[in-house]
Amino acid sequence: MTESASLLRSLPTWVQVAAVRDFIHGRTYAAAVPTIRLNGEPPHAPGSTLARVAEVNGALYEVTSHLCRRLYDELESGRPGPTAHASWDALLTITAAWREDPELPTWVNGLLPIKPR
Repeated sequence: MTESASLLRSLPTWVQVAAVRDFIHGRTYAAAVPTIRLNGEPPHAPGSTLARVAEVNGALYEVTSHLCRRLYDELESGRPGPTAHASWDALLTITAAWREDPELPTWVNGLLPIKPR
């Protein structure tokens, strides 16, 4: 999406940002369940599949949280600009990975980037 096309699209409400954040975090948590260790269990072997899954899930969680914080700051400023649009576009791009998920809020589908053929 071009920057000018992005700026023409309206920004989300706080509630919509929270819904997308919670959806992504929920998927991240669900994927990470096999990597969760109980107290006293040894850490996953460095470089193992479970260690890598845990790292990727942690990174996706942090990226999503960072984008949401930036977007909330922009919305709170009363004068959101290109940073707000870029953050929202990035969140929608992440969400597009689950476009077929039945738990994806229905209003999100119309906002997702067009699926490449």
